[in-house]
Amino acid sequence: MSTSAHRLRRAAGIRRPAAVALAAALGAALLGGPVGVAGAVGAPADRLPGTTDASDAPEGDESTAAARDAASREAARSGKRVEVLALRSETAAVFANPSGTFTEERHAVPQRVRRNGRLLDVDTRLVAGRDGLAPRATAVGMRFSTGGDGPLAVIRRDGRSIEFSWPDPLPAPEVQDNTATYPEVLPGVDLKLSAGPDGFAQLLVVKSAKAAAHPRLRRVSIGMRTNGVSTDVDRHGNITAVDHAGQEVFHAPTPRMWDSSGAAGTERHATAAPADRDRGRGRSAAAGSEFAPPPGARESAMPVTLTDDTLSLVPDRSLLTGKDTAYPVYIDPYVTGSRAAWTLAYKRYPNTAYFNGSGWGSGTTTEARVGYEGETNHLGRSFFRMDSRNLWNTDKQIIKSTFRIKNTYSWSCNKRPVQLWQTGAISSSTTWNNQPTWSSKLDEVNDANGWSGSCPAGNIAFDATAAAKRAASGKQNNITFGLRAANESDTFAWKKFDARSAVLSTEYNTPPKAPSALDTTPSTLVGGSCTPASGQHVTLGNTDVWLNAKIADPDGGTVKARFHLWATGKRHTEPGLLFDQSVSVTSGSIARVKVPRALLAQYEDVSGGRFSWKAQAFDDRANSDWTPALGEPGCLFGFSAQRPSNPPAVTSPQYPDGSDGWPNETGTARTAGTFTLAPGGATGVERYEYWSDWDQKVRAVDAGPGGTATIQLTPMSTGPHRLFVRSLNAGGNRSDLTAYLFYADSPEAPDQPGDLNGDGNADLYGIRGNGELRLYAGRGDGTLGPADQVAPTGFAGSLITHRGDWTGDGFEDLIEHRRVEGETRDALVVHPNDGRGHLGEDRFELKVYEDEHRQWQGADQILAIGDVDGPLDTDGDGTADVPGHPDLLVRKGGQLWLYFGAPSGYLDEHLEQPPVLIGNSGWSDYDLAAPGDVTGNGRVDLLARNRVNGNLYLYEGTGDRGEGLAVYGSRTHVAGGWSPTERPLLASGGDADNDGVPDLWATTADTGAGLVFHPALRRESIGAPKGVGTTGWQSFRALS
Repeated sequence: MSTSAHRLRRAAGIRRPAAVALAAALGAALLGGPVGVAGAVGAPADRLPGTTDASDAPEGDESTAAARDAASREAARSGKRVEVLALRSETAAVFANPSGTFTEERHAVPQRVRRNGRLLDVDTRLVAGRDGLAPRATAVGMRFSTGGDGPLAVIRRDGRSIEFSWPDPLPAPEVQDNTATYPEVLPGVDLKLSAGPDGFAQLLVVKSAKAAAHPRLRRVSIGMRTNGVSTDVDRHGNITAVDHAGQEVFHAPTPRMWDSSGAAGTERHATAAPADRDRGRGRSAAAGSEFAPPPGARESAMPVTLTDDTLSLVPDRSLLTGKDTAYPVYIDPYVTGSRAAWTLAYKRYPNTAYFNGSGWGSGTTTEARVGYEGETNHLGRSFFRMDSRNLWNTDKQIIKSTFRIKNTYSWSCNKRPVQLWQTGAISSSTTWNNQPTWSSKLDEVNDANGWSGSCPAGNIAFDATAAAKRAASGKQNNITFGLRAANESDTFAWKKFDARSAVLSTEYNTPPKAPSALDTTPSTLVGGSCTPASGQHVTLGNTDVWLNAKIADPDGGTVKARFHLWATGKRHTEPGLLFDQSVSVTSGSIARVKVPRALLAQYEDVSGGRFSWKAQAFDDRANSDWTPALGEPGCLFGFSAQRPSNPPAVTSPQYPDGSDGWPNETGTARTAGTFTLAPGGATGVERYEYWSDWDQKVRAVDAGPGGTATIQLTPMSTGPHRLFVRSLNAGGNRSDLTAYLFYADSPEAPDQPGDLNGDGNADLYGIRGNGELRLYAGRGDGTLGPADQVAPTGFAGSLITHRGDWTGDGFEDLIEHRRVEGETRDALVVHPNDGRGHLGEDRFELKVYEDEHRQWQGADQILAIGDVDGPLDTDGDGTADVPGHPDLLVRKGGQLWLYFGAPSGYLDEHLEQPPVLIGNSGWSDYDLAAPGDVTGNGRVDLLARNRVNGNLYLYEGTGDRGEGLAVYGSRTHVAGGWSPTERPLLASGGDADNDGVPDLWATTADTGAGLVFHPALRRESIGAPKGVGTTGWQSFRALS
């Protein structure tokens, strides 16, 4: 890890209570001793922040922040935009601009797919594997037959599948690029399969009239077997397959057939302007595809029927065997599992859906169309759904947004206007007769590209800023754009576009956050506040006063802080503002400016020696709110030039002074440091009192020769810390207070799974019946240390789990499921680990963008299982650009859901990686535990106890979409005798005895044993129990 990345771990993404905990610790000292933070540490609040307020979620982990910051610095240095590789996804890329802003380019369809920890470009070429032919890299899994018996084709997504079969053994296919051809499956009939980015086409090629007379072409029946989905067909022949939660997994548009009449393989028109004809002379269009009907072909939709195991199509006999039929005749169905969202609406087939281009002919088209095509009397419109969640998940300022798409073909080089509209939502049911509302026209561009060398194919850009701003202000999850010709009866307005190129490019700036952790040096907080009640302010002696504030910008990089100071009560009267100074700092650091003592002495008599001040953060485009807010009193301190000020001096070789920012070299969290305290100019110092932001107990140490003293302290968490010190003389008189600012780097490696306090041993949380939360520190041999009370109450009725770092600080955090008081809503709350296994104050909710994904409402169990999908290499260089993040299982009734965690705090962060229903039913009788990787295949596994028969089962994880974690047929029996009577509660901390094999803790009905430890959990066995707890364990209602 580089020095900067190591330093930034838990800096930008870290959610530590800097403003609250530090302020409380500082201010209490001036009243004789520290006071607690408002609200008991670790006790859940009566009311949690709303789940729709994205500002409550984390800003991202340290690696993302470091990548964003590095890209921003490189862009400023080079004068060119730089991609933030950690933010690259299947459909999006984010670039840092030299101006300090960022640009997100969000595509309508995937440009890349995730495979085995890498992002790969979409590649539909077929390759032979152990189980058949498969495309190299597509958004859904597909497998085609290599001949013989067995399935013809299988399509898979999220553990669900549809399998198709041909009635007879298949010949060996001829493979070319993405297409497999099975010759003569009937006399004179070939069968073709073609892989697309998100589905496949199946095409019967009837090569002659004799072949068309075959009786099996009167009704074409294809075997169909589903797994995890149920299918239905509407009255127009559009087929949908949904999971047990009613969410669409696969879609097949109305099957069609066509013959070979018409202008096969060419685009013709006789009405081009003469000049265009001349310029286009010699030009030929791209060769047509068998999987799409050529212009002028005779076409027909086919009726569809579905039974439990058969898909049947009834070809149009007049087209199949008619006297004017031109052979070959093509008969298709198409199946897609795409999550992308664009579609065509075609007036000629008003009830046919072409969602994501599927069903265009016998395949999928990537060509969007607008306008009127005179030769075939076609009128088309196109729609694109763009993910807009990243425009508002932080408080972004939209600067400019452009919808850009490549115009690949126009009727001529004569320009005609095309319009961009914002429309209502689209779906797999969108057709010409079922179009969304055309809400507002955004832009109109007069252009023509793709007819000839005089007007070659090229991009057309539309101003979509108004729509992007509406999405940001309205927190809309997506924007749907519609393209249409301005004149839909003008043949010259006919255009084709490459749907794969459709991109929404949005430049944005995220305003800095309001400053936090305001204080002065020497410190002047009272009761943790810089705005104390009247009469309680602190008066400093004759010294320069430093104004301090923590400044953060979600975009990272350099940010500025502005400080204003005035004589209290005289801000808007004479003498007005006395001090206005700005300073630049790295985001997440403490900004400091010095107010000279001479200035304070000059105005000391204006307001009785009292001064007020505020701070504001700003970048080149936006300002934060002031802290304290406008209209509120400013921070307050007193000054007396007649009183000396000699706060102690503090130095540390391990943790150097951080007043000028995070030092290049400093100690790591949980590592002891030596701090030397010196008089700082005071005389007669006899002892020092000190405390810290992580330990507010006031301690004293006697001064030695020369008035110095040495203490040892161990900061528990990463980021900025303060040590507070004051000296006392023989008369007990206290000096001004020193707040020594220093930084702690993150540990070199994150804590081991299950370890809560950094000692390398798995630990255990437990909730007693009265709602008390306890921590039991593991000793590394399966036994546990004495109980450590984390929260005295507040967890009654809660579900808890811990596995993995949810805040980007390297420490394992606690997830709590609880009912929000006064509401009917259940919340998932992340309690950050303070480094000791206790709970930080800055808890936050895990959220989802889409309400349908909120499946934890009424959940029976939650389980942080570990990292299912692992880290991600976005650029193929072999190094992970996106670190792994823990994931979550939710058991609700009989269903089991897998949620993929993300640094943003949203559990459906990526459009291509939504929550997955991995268990359809039957899970209500199971209790779950997360042992880690039991089988050694590099994937986390799931342990489940059947409460009815008392058996333990292991479900082996096999894929990055949760494959295997809920597969009944592949589970293994581990042990019996684990009924709730015999083992009421169970939990796994991973490897609790440090032998490299996961283990299990369980309570027991034996009141003398209470808690037992089972070592060596394996695929089909578990070690004999040994008692590690005695009485009292029967009073626990949850373990984790």
